Amino acid sequence: MPDRVEFAALADDLIRQVDGGLDDPEWVKKRYMKKMRDADRTVYEVPFLTLQKGPVRLCLDPTGYDVPGAEAAVDLYLMPTYDPLATFYSEGGRWFIHSDFLPGPKDEGSAEEGRRAPLAHDTLNQVMEAIAEHAVPSL
Repeated sequence: MPDRVEFAALADDLIRQVDGGLDDPEWVKKRYMKKMRDADRTVYEVPFLTLQKGPVRLCLDPTGYDVPGAEAAVDLYLMPTYDPLATFYSEGGRWFIHSDFLPGPKDEGSAEEGRRAPLAHDTLNQVMEAIAEHAVPSL
């Protein structure tokens, strides 16, 4: 089972992949540090990323490492409503994305009950562009 240090490193790895992997220069990205509290009440920090394209604002929010079958989980939310649009899972040191914005049949029984794919440059851009095109930001 990973610890908070490994979780923070995994979250940092994913945020670097997302930050550096978006092709469209209209995505404005800002990185912050998020404070979290462990089960033993230890406070630690993990990276958190906000993304904006036009009126669509998203956040890549690390949620935890106590996840069955994965070393880490990071949600992608529409802001400010925090509607979940995708979840990233680290499995065996490799990131996967679960989202209804991926093409193909739904992954029955998956944690997200959406579609699943390994995180790759094309997959990331496809999901992010679909979200920017179809997500309706709240006013």
